[in-house]
Amino acid sequence: MAEEPKEKHPAPLKNTQQGRGCALSMLTAPQRWARLGLVGGMALALVLLLTVCATVIVTVQAMDFLRDPLGGFLGVFGFEANATPQEVDSRTIVLGIQQMALLQTASGNIEITKTVVDTGAAPDAELMVSYVGHVTAGIDLSQVREEDVAVNPDGSVTVTLPPAYLTGCYLGKAQILSQSCTDIPLVQDCNKIVAELRSVAYDRALEELRATAEELQLTELAYQQAEAQLYELLGNFGFTTITFQRSEATVPPDGSCFAP
Repeated sequence: MAEEPKEKHPAPLKNTQQGRGCALSMLTAPQRWARLGLVGGMALALVLLLTVCATVIVTVQAMDFLRDPLGGFLGVFGFEANATPQEVDSRTIVLGIQQMALLQTASGNIEITKTVVDTGAAPDAELMVSYVGHVTAGIDLSQVREEDVAVNPDGSVTVTLPPAYLTGCYLGKAQILSQSCTDIPLVQDCNKIVAELRSVAYDRALEELRATAEELQLTELAYQQAEAQLYELLGNFGFTTITFQRSEATVPPDGSCFAP
């Protein structure tokens, strides 16, 4: 007797989502830690790379500043070494000039020899004394005001300088070359007379020191030095045409240039 054909039933569908979950759950603990370590290592490497790049950028910028500190300083305030003059106002220039304060120039050693003769009742006292001194002259740029600086429409700048003056006179220790005096009781005290002669010699030496400074045109040298340094400063602000004028005011020599 022939067998009856059996009914064929379709195979049950597999839950693929469940299969993937099972595959992940089948990873051992060391394998999971290995994968997490790989991801963490890659993140750390990326952070280190960004840090190195930032450090290189900062280092390059710092080296650029050290190579040109004046340019770096101007850059902090928005200026460049070759900035156009129209971007700089007179107030900015005045602040830069005032920071330079007192500019001085000095003479070399000046040897002054004075012979002083007593003119008293018994004029036989005589003193020859030598000094080595020097004189300084300068300009006080802290006195520059905003009205002393004019930025002209054509891009040039005009600066009126304060007066130059003798800022100091210095005489070294006196060297006695010769002296003579005869003590006369109740008439002439040589100790007193020699002290007076030394005082007179010192005063005359200061006078000659001032005269020598004038002969050396020391105040003119002070103007030239100030103009040279200001020309460099204003050039850094971008000016190429610079005119200097001199104040008509006068400043007397420092008190050290006169006898006390």
